[in-house]
Amino acid sequence: MIDDIFEHAAECAPNECCGLVIQDGNDKRYIPMENISENKNEFEMDALTFASYQAISKILYVVHSHYDEDCRPSEHDINNCNAVGIPYFIVSYPDKDYTILEPK
Repeated sequence: MIDDIFEHAAECAPNECCGLVIQDGNDKRYIPMENISENKNEFEMDALTFASYQAISKILYVVHSHYDEDCRPSEHDINNCNAVGIPYFIVSYPDKDYTILEPK
């Protein structure tokens, strides 16, 4: 699954990628989402698509990438993670590192 996330980050670079890790029965899988943000250093998912996944599955992580910088969460990441109440899985690309931000 981590390889799928890094592949998606590579495809979206230099923009941020975004997606979801969901629990699908006993399996976890990565769902790539379209980043609809007009700012290449931010991500935004379609709210209706996000809500539809939330209604039919358990979202384990909200995933996004930081291009050409470390995976340390920004203040914006922290605030949004806390607002949605779902952990953020942040990857750095091309460094291929990651961190998990838990909501408070």
